[in-house]
Amino acid sequence: MTINSRILYGLLIVTGIGGCGGCVGTPPPFDPYGPGLADRLNAYNNVQPDVKKDTPGLFIDFSAGINNAFSTSTVKSLLSECFNTVLTNQFEVFKLGSNEVTPLPVTNTTQLGQEISNPANYKDIWAPIQQAVNKITEADNDALLITDFEEWNNKTEVTSTAYLKLPFSKWLAKGNSIHFFIVDYKEGNVDKHIYFTIFNSTNNLLSKLAPKLSPYSARFDLSTRDYRLSTNYTDPKTGGIYNEKNALDLKPDQYLKGENYEYYPSGLDWKNIAAVHKEEDVNDIFRNLFIDLSNQDSYAYKTFEVQTFNATEDFENFAKADFALHHPPAITKGKNGENKISDKEKDPFILECYNEDGTIKDACTYHAQTLKPLSNYFRLNQSLFDNTSKSDNKHVELGISFDPKFKPADDTLLKINIVLTAATPNIDSPKLEKFKWTNAKGTPNTALYESVKNTLLELKPENKIIYTYYMKTNQN
Repeated sequence: MTINSRILYGLLIVTGIGGCGGCVGTPPPFDPYGPGLADRLNAYNNVQPDVKKDTPGLFIDFSAGINNAFSTSTVKSLLSECFNTVLTNQFEVFKLGSNEVTPLPVTNTTQLGQEISNPANYKDIWAPIQQAVNKITEADNDALLITDFEEWNNKTEVTSTAYLKLPFSKWLAKGNSIHFFIVDYKEGNVDKHIYFTIFNSTNNLLSKLAPKLSPYSARFDLSTRDYRLSTNYTDPKTGGIYNEKNALDLKPDQYLKGENYEYYPSGLDWKNIAAVHKEEDVNDIFRNLFIDLSNQDSYAYKTFEVQTFNATEDFENFAKADFALHHPPAITKGKNGENKISDKEKDPFILECYNEDGTIKDACTYHAQTLKPLSNYFRLNQSLFDNTSKSDNKHVELGISFDPKFKPADDTLLKINIVLTAATPNIDSPKLEKFKWTNAKGTPNTALYESVKNTLLELKPENKIIYTYYMKTNQN
């Protein structure tokens, strides 16, 4: 099990460390579930922190012929909408032409409009699409690419090679998405398309441009996770867990709801929870989590399941490691100028984890455990999923039920994952026809179509965790 955020946090572990809460002048023993729990769970659950992104980019195809598209009323209007939206913030603008991707020195929409309207800018047909897409996908922010996706290699048009499969796959593998807004136009007697293509990383550009582009274009979303999750909780302080008459002794002041996880602390142990399940005939332990499965441009999401793990030891080790990393000892200089832990450092937890020179001990290196699924705990309420999927695939409920053979052990912290286990690439979608065209010589061009199709076939999103419930019980 690899968790990127854990690497960011230093990969530390503390084992077998005691406390000295009763000693004068020393802090209380470290509690993995105490102050700072939300940050620790974010890191443990692989929630990436907000990081500085690269500057967003606007990439414009200036190949000869595309100016015909730019002069049509619909495209001209959409260009204006895009430029007015994009250039309100800091943006880098690039020109595709003469086999180069070069910066376009414009600072406002008027200058950019003049560049678009200048026939001298459309010198040849050599717009390096692959080079531009590589540049976009190697960066780490949103970008808008306006092009017809006609690629030339050594003066030969690329008509069947999936030349964009690798950069498309690379971008999606980062958890990003690509959104095509496609407008039809004619170049002479040839039917063609122009693509306003948003490479989405932060949702900022997509949220601003999609409402402006959608009414005048056909849309295709290339994504491995084009589903949306939502909750509908009666009481936001208690979430979606079964807790009729506080039967599970939930601690609302300790409940946490993260980006894609929730944390539920119960005052009961599993023996008493099992009794509640039996005596009150409780079928579902979690309800009111919904998933929108209506967008099937890329995949049809078929099967979900619930997987349960005992995460107690692994999380507590991680929590101790995280605490040690963020609370280094006070350092002073020794007699010979060497670093040493200050005599004022009294925390036994920190002293146990650090060497005398203030470096972390080898014994404190963290190694993530490979957690093994537990049986006879929980399962997906399949009937609920099937029935709500049939009635409204925009509002499908993912409920978690007790297993009929529910037999828990004495586990303090359970990690209960909802996992997408099967997805089918929608390579027969009629929408994919928009990625094909026939050139002036009568040759079908399927290069973009093949790029999209092969990306879908390669990146099937299976065995992906989409949501997690952490349930902590009182096993004392």
